[in-house]
Amino acid sequence: MKKWIGWIGFFLVVLVLAVGGFFLLPLFQGDTFSFKEVEILDYDDYTLNDLVEQDVICNDKGCKFKDKDVVYTISEVKTLGKQDVNVKIEYEGEAFEKTFRVNVVDRVAPEISLSETALVVDKNEKIDPNSYITSVKDNYDELNVEDIVVLNNVDLATPGDYEVIYTIKDSSDNEGKAILKVKVKGDRETVTSNDNKTDVKVEDSKITLDFSVSGLFNETGTLIEGKTSTASNKNIELGWDTTLKVTSKIDMSGRIRYIISKNEITGDELSPIGGRGFPVIGGDEVTANKSSDFEYTFTDAGTYYFSIVVFDQDNEIAVKKDFVLNLTISSEVKDMKILTEDKGSYISIDCDYIGGGNNSYYFVAALTDSDDPKALEEEEIIVTENNEIKLYYTSGYYYDVAGMLFTEDGDLVKMETVKIQK
Repeated sequence: MKKWIGWIGFFLVVLVLAVGGFFLLPLFQGDTFSFKEVEILDYDDYTLNDLVEQDVICNDKGCKFKDKDVVYTISEVKTLGKQDVNVKIEYEGEAFEKTFRVNVVDRVAPEISLSETALVVDKNEKIDPNSYITSVKDNYDELNVEDIVVLNNVDLATPGDYEVIYTIKDSSDNEGKAILKVKVKGDRETVTSNDNKTDVKVEDSKITLDFSVSGLFNETGTLIEGKTSTASNKNIELGWDTTLKVTSKIDMSGRIRYIISKNEITGDELSPIGGRGFPVIGGDEVTANKSSDFEYTFTDAGTYYFSIVVFDQDNEIAVKKDFVLNLTISSEVKDMKILTEDKGSYISIDCDYIGGGNNSYYFVAALTDSDDPKALEEEEIIVTENNEIKLYYTSGYYYDVAGMLFTEDGDLVKMETVKIQK
């Protein structure tokens, strides 16, 4: 009887463990992450960091927690309104999941782009406010420039400062706005000569700047005094020859200045560029219709503010073209060069490469072909000593060397070959 009781007790324990394990297993979700109580999500403007309590760092490449990658999925949100959003996380062997019941809302206003933000026109000159609209975009709705409401307050018959106001609303009643400032000039000034008592008309002088930019990007244009252009934003990948090449020409004698600054953004405003106090790093005193050339090579990633400035005879800025240049380093290795230096008894071999971001790589060099008898005898022609790769060569022979760039995990990234002969 005791024997049966013993076996029954054993099976009960096994049954309890099995049943308990069955119910406990789905409940184990790890203890690293905890979810927030979220009821509202901004459409197309949220990350994992908005959904968990922990300090997760997210960017366009993914999310990290304590410098380790977080593998996660968030169910796709295609529309506004109340809906379920499911989140799954895997981190260091732990699993986490939650379904949020949220109201997805759009609180981002549409953006209206204008070809000009300020105009100076003569009295009674005709302007078409709609011609300055270039595009409209919204994060959710498909909007057209025809939907823009234009409020034109400009009185072209009366000199003064005016504004043309452009507005548009999306389906969530977010209003986008852009403003075109218009200055209407007065009649031409009449000057009386004391010599012959005749009236002389003083014509308004206008400076025309023709510019052409190449190297980093290609852009040409013509600017007229009083109609300066707003800043153009350029995203550029840093390369071997990241050089800015500019040719400018004005239709009168004057001064052209080129300014490059690394001023940071203050709030939502760009620091001014082209005014007094900024470093002039190039420029010319030019005569009418003569070209001015300028080159500048970038070596570091970052945001730069570049401006072409024309000063008039009163040392005032007459025409100015601004560019915001965002130079970035590719996260992938784009190209590699093998570098060699003759140290007398040996050739030092190294490499340089473009891109790779902050990733670590190591370089290896190997001999692939040579007419040197020592190489045929399998002697050590290429060796690594004191972290320097050395080719012990013999004058008159050639050496084909392959340079290979590897990741820390041993994956081959790039390989180049070079022929060395001394």
